[in-house]
Amino acid sequence: MLNSSRSRIEEAALNLFAKKGIEDVSIAQIVRKARVSNSTFYKYFKGKDYLVKHIFEDGIKKLNESLKVKGFTMESKLTRLIEDYVFFVEENAEMCKVLHEAEFTFAFIPKKIKSVLIKKMKEIGLIVSDELFWYVWGSVRFLTMWRYFWNMNVSESSGVCLLKFIWNGIDPDVHVLDEAVFNITISPNKAEEDTTKAKILSSAEKLFSEKGFRKTQIYDITRLAGVGLGTFYLYFETKQDVLKELVIRINRMLRHTIKAAISGISDRRDAEIAGYYAFLRFFKVHSGIYRIVREAEFILPEIAMNYYHKLHESYLPPLNASMETGQIIKYPVEDLAVFLMGIGHFMGEDLLFYTKTDEIKALKRLSKFIYKGIKGLVL
Repeated sequence: MLNSSRSRIEEAALNLFAKKGIEDVSIAQIVRKARVSNSTFYKYFKGKDYLVKHIFEDGIKKLNESLKVKGFTMESKLTRLIEDYVFFVEENAEMCKVLHEAEFTFAFIPKKIKSVLIKKMKEIGLIVSDELFWYVWGSVRFLTMWRYFWNMNVSESSGVCLLKFIWNGIDPDVHVLDEAVFNITISPNKAEEDTTKAKILSSAEKLFSEKGFRKTQIYDITRLAGVGLGTFYLYFETKQDVLKELVIRINRMLRHTIKAAISGISDRRDAEIAGYYAFLRFFKVHSGIYRIVREAEFILPEIAMNYYHKLHESYLPPLNASMETGQIIKYPVEDLAVFLMGIGHFMGEDLLFYTKTDEIKALKRLSKFIYKGIKGLVL
């Protein structure tokens, strides 16, 4: 058993990291909350980085130990694995929230988590590809984020629906992707009118995407924009206000881009893949701004939640309509939107930052899972 002082340090750090973000918590805050002295802290940890590393490693170890592969069939084993993951997040919400932030900050964290989850899938007997990983864990993990990190609404049967979706997909027939969905061109959005405010926002976007929000000073923004420091305060009270307006603008541009890309597609099954493709192309054309959205989750969680909420809302009418016409299997529409957003979220992170997979080939393979689920492809 850990020494009680060390336990209090770890517990206090985890609580503060979950509430304030890893970067914004100091050793002084940790020892004050843990009710220990600085010397006691340094007895166990050489510095904050060592404590952070220990918390990460402990969290991933606990995740690995909590996920069981048990059952008589592939379906029962997969069901148990997913239920164990959801239960782990529910019971360790603070730990998982901190690991979620760490995935954005430390490149080795998503690789370690992915390694654990892939190992469990292989134990079930699945042949794991990136596309299968995004399909299963994108929907599972985003649902847990939606529910336990952001306290967004899901149906009471969301867990049952999740398992049904992963096993069966959305296609009630034998639909084949129309590859014409890739015949779209995403051009950079035209710059706003040449105003002082637009110059400040443009400069902030460039600096936030290159250096990050925390490492960018207001002086850096005004210098790049070619305006005085006083001019900044004519339009914004704080640097956070700039970030808020940028995230709102990015969300609006992204939704407009996706809507335009799928406007001529009559089949929602094809439109889902076209939407993913437009999403990837948008963030490749506007390189860097995906980092702004992700960082906003930990700086201004309320504006990031609004970003995802608006994307979620845009899913609902077309999904409802396609269920009514029988194009896709009926699910609680709010839940299905979360599953599909989750697949795009984790696929986007991989394809934009970690892998060099051909995105069109990847989307073609992914479409088969979304249409027919695991049942239709592995049995």
